Formats: sequence, structure tokens, C-alpha cells
Amino acid sequence: MKLRMKYLIVLLVFSASISSMRTQGQLIENKNVLTGFSYTLKYTFNQPDGDHFWRFLNHDDNFWKSVKDLEELSKLVKKIGPRHLYLRIVTSQKPETINNLYFKIRMDGRFVLCVNGVEVRNRSVKSDQLIDCTIPARRPENIGTNIYAFEFHFDQTTATIFELKLQNSRWFSTDDRTSDAAPVLNVMMRDAAVCRGKDGAWYMTGTTGDDTFMLPNPQYWLINPGIQLFRSADLKTWKSLGYVWTFEKDGTWNKDFGTFGGRGPARGIFAPEIKLINDKYWISYSVNHSNKSHQHGIGLLWANHPEGPYHEVSPESPMTEGFDPGLFTDDDQTTYLLKHGGQIVRLKNDMSGISGPFTDLKPSNFPSVGYEGVHLFKYQGKYFLTSADWNIHPDGKISYDSMVSTADNIYGPYSERYCALRYGGHNSYFIGENNELYATKWCYSDQNNHWQKVSIIRMDIDSCGFLRVANL
Repeated sequence: MKLRMKYLIVLLVFSASISSMRTQGQLIENKNVLTGFSYTLKYTFNQPDGDHFWRFLNHDDNFWKSVKDLEELSKLVKKIGPRHLYLRIVTSQKPETINNLYFKIRMDGRFVLCVNGVEVRNRSVKSDQLIDCTIPARRPENIGTNIYAFEFHFDQTTATIFELKLQNSRWFSTDDRTSDAAPVLNVMMRDAAVCRGKDGAWYMTGTTGDDTFMLPNPQYWLINPGIQLFRSADLKTWKSLGYVWTFEKDGTWNKDFGTFGGRGPARGIFAPEIKLINDKYWISYSVNHSNKSHQHGIGLLWANHPEGPYHEVSPESPMTEGFDPGLFTDDDQTTYLLKHGGQIVRLKNDMSGISGPFTDLKPSNFPSVGYEGVHLFKYQGKYFLTSADWNIHPDGKISYDSMVSTADNIYGPYSERYCALRYGGHNSYFIGENNELYATKWCYSDQNNHWQKVSIIRMDIDSCGFLRVANL
């Protein structure tokens, strides 16, 4: 009897656990059910009349041909083998169906994608595999009706290769607040990162510069002196330690001017991040300029003290091409370098360079967590991959947000992505003195007095495992 009772108790506990998992899993699953999302397709193989008017919603496409879905269209194109294809995809959407929408394309030739008349992609493709085609930053869509107009030009030297898929999943945000904490620093800063030092104080750095660098003007984003550092004993009052690294005094491979976005001369630091690793202070950074010796470029500095002097790990050349770097040290003391929107590589044990090629970290429902500003941290046994992306919210406004995806293993698989901090943008997360979690935030709306001034936000993990602003 006692043995049967023991088995019964175990069975009940196991069933309750499964029920709890189903409840939490169902909540996540429901986020990916696209209720109310639909689209209509019209196509033609002939050059449309007019000067690109067919790319807009109000174009008369009554004489275009209809097709049930993209699968049927893909089969038709491969069967007929046309030289050109013009396609109008009209959708009616809400924020939860816009932000995770993208396409997969397989073809041999060139395609142009316009969204509501705005050209967002124009590229040549020669691939037997489906490639991702996302909508770029500051998406040109609206809540309501949108049109995605494709223009395909096929290579006729071989049999027509063509497959087009529309991918979508439920987008959601855990941050629906309308107010925030006041900035802790009056200095303009973007991409803010915080770490705790050996002395128990906190150190913060980020993208800084004078008004000609930080505010829209003819010199916007072109030139700043270097890397500025701030110190605080309580995360509230911060004091500047000045520029702890400058191009003029410390520059090596990065000292020559170049161009940025076709403009120049340019020479600036983007997104420096400070970490305490193996009793030394490390600053990863990227440069904004490109020239004959490097395309942007990521460097790594080290020092025995937070204020320096800092030494370049790779003085002859960038450690790698790219931008928006970050460092992550795992529980086994292995340190990784990240860049862009979610690329990762293990550093050599002596931190002298990267150990191999980069690996893309991806959420389960989108090609990337975000398109830039990657940051990785570990909390309560889980890996949190964060990155910045632009989203359209229920109020109809677009904002630069901190997107999140989680995993039990550093290389994944990672969960579906979601917005954890609206206007979080390229930010960072760090663990406080009592194991509480914090985030930096600087990207308020352009009309907000806090714009480009750093706030520190207390974060929390809810009962379903989602990262959200703490309810204090």
C-alpha cells in the first residue's frame, strides 16, 4: 500500500509538472498564431505601364492575374520559365503581424523589393538555397493595409530557378509602459554598457562625442575623440574619468581617417563596451570609418586599471571586420566575441585573437534577434541574446527596441524573439550587487528630453521566463 501510494504521489507530481509546462508552452505557442493575417497576390510577366506606379497600393491591377498563394506561383513560374515577374502582395496587418514578416527567396537573377512604394532591397542572387530577405530598419509599413511589390529578373541561361515564401510569426512586447526613470548622466551617450570593477565601483562607457557628432548636422556621426569612461559608487551619481583612449594618443591601425556612409573625412568610435575579465579591464570597440586598410573594424583593448593606460591586443590590424562588438565570459571562463546582430566566435585563451569563424545565433522565428547592437548575458542559468531592431507598436509609432531570445546552450537553439524594452535600442544588461538585473537605456523618442541620455532600468524575469521591466 505504501509503495502504491509512493508511485501515486510521483505520478501526481509528474502530471502537475507537465501541466505547468503545457500552460507556459501554450502561452508562447499562442504568440505565434497569426489570427487575422491574410494576403492577396496579383502578378504579370509583362512590364507594367507607368513609372513604377504598380509598386503603390492605389495602382489598378484588375488586369493582372491572380494566384492562390506563393507556393502555386512558384510552381507556375518554374513551369513557364518567364524572363520577368512582377508581383503585388497586399496585406492587412496589425503590429503583431508586421514586425516578424520577411521573405525567403531562391532564384538565379536579380530582384527588387518595394514596400509601400519605397525600394528596400535590390540585389542579385544565384542560389540553390532559400535566402532570407528581411525588411530593413525603420520599416516603411503602417498599421493597416500594406503592399510588398517584387520585381524579378531571371537568368535565362539555365532552367528557371524560383521559389518565394512569406514567413511570419506572432510578434509581442513585454514593455507597454508610457514613462521611465530619469537619466543618471547628463552627457549624451548611445550604446551604453556597464560593468563592476575590482574596487566595487561601477564603470560605464558608450558612444559619445560633442554636438557635431551626436546631433543631426552636416558632420553627424563622423568624428569623435575616442573612448570616454564614467565611474559611480551607487549607479546613480556618475563622474567622468575623461577619454581613457584617444585616436591621437593611442591609435594604431585605426588612426588614419576614412569615410562613413559615403561621407568623410570620418574617424570615430562606435559602441565600446567595458568588461572585467581575469582581473583585467577589457574594452571592445568598433570604428565608424572605412579606408584601404579596413572596413569599419573591431579592436580589443586591455588595462590593469579602468582609467588605463590601455593596450591594443592587435595593433597592426582589426581583430575582425565589422561593428557593434561585445564580450561574454561563460561560467567555464571561456570568453567570446560577438558582433553585428548576433554573430559569435570564441576568443583564444590568452585573448590574443579569435579562434575560428563566426557563428550566427538566431531565434526560432526570425533570421536574427535584431540587426545590430548584439549583447549576450547569462542569468538564472539561461543565455539571453539581445539585439536592437525597429518595431511598429500598437500606438502606430516606430521605435528602436531591445529584442531578446533565450537558450539553455550558448549556441542555441534560441527561442522566438520578442521586445523586452521599448526604446531600449543598442543597450546592455548587467547584474547588480544583490543579483538583481539591470538594463541601460538611451533611445527615447526623438521629442523626449531624455533622448540619448542614459537611464538605468531594473529588469526581471516573469513566471513564463520572459524578460520585462521590473514592477517595483
